Amino acid sequence: MQAAEMQALQQSDLYKVDDITHGLLAESAPLMWNWSRTQCKRKEVGGMEEWAKNTKGAQAPVDSCDWYHGTWQFLRLLNMVAVPPWYEFYNDALSAVLRQKPEANVLISACADYGMLATLHEGIKTADANPTIKIYDICETPLQSCKWYADRFNLKIETHCDNIITSPEMPLGSFDLIVTDEFLTVLKKEYKPMITKRWLELLAPGGTVVTTAMLGKPTTPELRSGYAERAVALIDADGSVLKKTNTSRNDLIARAEQFADVHTRHMLVDEAEIRNLFADFNLSFLKVTQTPGECVNPTNSFQIVASRA
Repeated sequence: MQAAEMQALQQSDLYKVDDITHGLLAESAPLMWNWSRTQCKRKEVGGMEEWAKNTKGAQAPVDSCDWYHGTWQFLRLLNMVAVPPWYEFYNDALSAVLRQKPEANVLISACADYGMLATLHEGIKTADANPTIKIYDICETPLQSCKWYADRFNLKIETHCDNIITSPEMPLGSFDLIVTDEFLTVLKKEYKPMITKRWLELLAPGGTVVTTAMLGKPTTPELRSGYAERAVALIDADGSVLKKTNTSRNDLIARAEQFADVHTRHMLVDEAEIRNLFADFNLSFLKVTQTPGECVNPTNSFQIVASRA
């Protein structure tokens, strides 16, 4: 990778972590790595390991989602993954709903770590609201991360480790607001219509989904190797990540290389696919360009606000 290209990547406006977020990540990243060792369990269906099970050329079989959850926050510190704070529209969209319904029943529909909760927290402060917050994810590790954040900022939350699409326990027709970041690009093609149908079932009348969805092409071997090379270069360029998280260079590089080896976004194809997925909603969205991605980066993304009639 050329020096000029690396400098552009480091200076890109797509990649900024504020000091407060950086401090929280430096503290929580090692904790999340430890949690992933015990909390990321093997799942027959669903979970981030579905990205990795059939990845051609993967160096080793993947049995759980620890490769993802244990590495995610280190990659956030290196500005190498797409996270909610980089989509400025979230605060506007979430606070608009919360101003109308300050006591809203809110669902975070899956999360990588506490990032979506932190984004919701900002919307709550902007709207001066007091919602009920429920967080569902198929893995316990990101829920543990959310509990850590909630305890730190005195937020009351409920966490549930369950499959959002198939759970018989989730209260249908009860949520005023559902928020999730890029969940549509986590799910394989056959699951995408299942989750939008599920969101519609979970929403109360007039309830709203706020989310984003990436557009793009498949992740090629060349993109994977380029991502791994960039990770190594950034690790070597910013020794503070290693120092602040008490992590060895070789350990972090190994984690980043495994992430690059199996990480896959199941991108949406075009605007028509989004319209079809939200055909039963009252839909508004804005296409934005050059949003942060991972291996496919930069990419295009849709900011979505969709409501139940």
